[in-house]
Amino acid sequence: MTVFTGIIAFLVLFVIGLTWFFIYYFGNPVIDEPEGIAKVVGNCGDTMEIGLRIREGRVLDSHHWTNGCSFSRHCVEAAARLARNKTVEELAEVNMVTIMEEVGQLPETHLHCAQLAEITLRRSVEDYYARFNRGQGRSPADGNG
Repeated sequence: MTVFTGIIAFLVLFVIGLTWFFIYYFGNPVIDEPEGIAKVVGNCGDTMEIGLRIREGRVLDSHHWTNGCSFSRHCVEAAARLARNKTVEELAEVNMVTIMEEVGQLPETHLHCAQLAEITLRRSVEDYYARFNRGQGRSPADGNG
């Protein structure tokens, strides 16, 4: 009877894990060929990635990823969410404070997670400008971004 209970417990945990995996990854699909993308490794060893889909100077969609702790995950998710529907210029207003306000209370030992999310978002915008300037030699505000 104990072996049977162990197998059932394993199967339940497996189904829960699989469900989480599908919800997380299908709810946050990676953007193919984003206009701006950055992957940044923080001093703590956590890595964050933010990709941006930008049309006519406005962020239509974003994706995020991290291999870090739950605080890192919440911060990068908040940064990607805050970027949506903003113009590229408005993204300068998204900083570690606005990310922390979106996430809620962070322990002092994890304030760097919000800072890393801000840096990752900024670098994805820098990547957008670099790609655009390299590709067309015009400003993204001209409507081709």
